[in-house]
Amino acid sequence: MESLTVLLLMLLGFILLLIEMFVLPGFGLCGISGLASLGYACYLAFEKFESPWPGWGALLGTIAILVVFIVLFPRTKAWKRLRLNAKEESSEGFQASSPGLEELVGKMGDTLTMLRPAGTAKIDGKRVDVVTEGSFLPKNTEVKVVMVKGNRVVVRKV
Repeated sequence: MESLTVLLLMLLGFILLLIEMFVLPGFGLCGISGLASLGYACYLAFEKFESPWPGWGALLGTIAILVVFIVLFPRTKAWKRLRLNAKEESSEGFQASSPGLEELVGKMGDTLTMLRPAGTAKIDGKRVDVVTEGSFLPKNTEVKVVMVKGNRVVVRKV
């Protein structure tokens, strides 16, 4: 009867850990309960049997199953659905400016908000986040784009 209890607790622990991974987000009640169930099963295996071998078998079996799961799980389709596949570009692939912003250099526009020194302007019919060279400009001031660096559009009062 005790060996059945140990096996059921181990099975319950693994099921709770799987539920935590695939059904419930984060590491919460099911994950903690699963780990506690596995730990208690190993404790019972050591405590209730006269020989230490069932305890060592439960402990090593739990560790082996967890290691196999950790090694094999990243190779499954389920893992590919869970992980983020986006990759960051290295500095060699960095673009000097956002597409379409470089063509604004030299164009005129009007500020839609007060520039302190950042704000919004309408340039070439588009709303653009802009920054001045350091001065504050009131709303409805005519400005000219003097530089584009990355996403930073620098304007100067005309």
